[in-house]
Amino acid sequence: MKKNILIPELVPLKNKGEEAIVRGIGDVIFGNGKYELHLFDDVDSYYFKDDIHVYPVKWFMSPWLNYEFGLGFSTEKIKHSFFSVIRNILHKIKPDWVTRKEANLIKTFLDLNSCYDKEKQGLLNLSKVEYIVGGHDGAMDERVCHVIDEFQKYKYVPFGVFGVEFPQKFKSHYIVSEQKKVLKKAQFFYCRTQASFNVVKKYFPEIKAEVKPDPAFGMIPVKGEVVDDYLKSTQIECIFKKPVVVCTTCETGPIARHCFQSSNSPDLKLSAHRNFFASLIDYIVEKYDVNVLFLPHALGPGKALDDTYVAEEIIKKTTNKDSLFLLKDDISAKLLKGIISKADFLIAERIHSMIGAVGVATPFMCLGSNTDRRIKGIISEMCESKEVIFYLNNPCIEDCKLKFDFLWQNANSEKQRLSEVSSKLFSEHSKASSFIKQEFSCE
Repeated sequence: MKKNILIPELVPLKNKGEEAIVRGIGDVIFGNGKYELHLFDDVDSYYFKDDIHVYPVKWFMSPWLNYEFGLGFSTEKIKHSFFSVIRNILHKIKPDWVTRKEANLIKTFLDLNSCYDKEKQGLLNLSKVEYIVGGHDGAMDERVCHVIDEFQKYKYVPFGVFGVEFPQKFKSHYIVSEQKKVLKKAQFFYCRTQASFNVVKKYFPEIKAEVKPDPAFGMIPVKGEVVDDYLKSTQIECIFKKPVVVCTTCETGPIARHCFQSSNSPDLKLSAHRNFFASLIDYIVEKYDVNVLFLPHALGPGKALDDTYVAEEIIKKTTNKDSLFLLKDDISAKLLKGIISKADFLIAERIHSMIGAVGVATPFMCLGSNTDRRIKGIISEMCESKEVIFYLNNPCIEDCKLKFDFLWQNANSEKQRLSEVSSKLFSEHSKASSFIKQEFSCE
């Protein structure tokens, strides 16, 4: 019998890093394939696929509450930035607005009790939930706590927090108060970085928190033969006759806003990023005679977060296109991790692709911004991989090439080191799993 876990948060499954976290939660606690997840995504109707129950986030919280500020002039970015500004204004002029539970959340649980709203097909599947695990990535906020509170009024189930990443400072004491009401009831509380643990100690001193590896480290990849079958089906299996460097590239906030500081406009920053990445790839292909495969670690939501679009723009700027390949399929996080395991090296801007690389001992180089706390907390500290980081805030392409040369030439020793790091992380997850099962009474 599979266990049913509610992840009471928006989990955009087009982002495979988000999927890796929640899959990791299930794999760490119950083992590969022994669970079903229940979560919210920006979809129009309920569906069930690959052991995940997906409910429209609008049933539980207004989508605009999750829109993030971003640079650029697309309709989507302007819309998201507008609502981000509105939230910040509300925090300043009426900070207690966060204490009010949303009407759609209240209505959804009334519907769950009465089965009245026929538009909410699939909602009754929530009655199967046996456990709640919140806090994946940076999603834990007062709205998530409202969801947990309403669910437990409907049906009490054990609750814990795993993989939480808090902001360094909350916008008001009302937010802290709303979260504290629910979080103090958690039966376990695992932060994914020391920085987040410090926030808990400051704002929630009564909570007994610990630092444990991001749940994504515990996601089990598909088996090698599944990877091989998939690569055959895409007709790119032949690229592995040479050494293969896989890449994940993105233009999320830390890169789009804080990198390439000599460029003084959003468009110039993005152009500089693409030129830089293309130059690095050309250098690697020419010097080491490798094939390069760009992976679709996120396909949205929206064009701004579609890595395949960024990869296409980079490829246009390269001169060695015959050695470059782009995978555009919407594949699972487990399959992506399996593909990374077959590669000789990973160049990564997606944090969770690096997390995947650690688990399968594939050497990698991290490209990112020094404003991204995950690079320090997860890559540098938790993965003990400070030497693989190259910051793009004011980058020099020649320095980046030298960094790659060093990492490529020491790849064999790095594989061994990553195997040792992965064993330590596995041990920490095993301890967490034992404690969670005890707390959940599901040994």
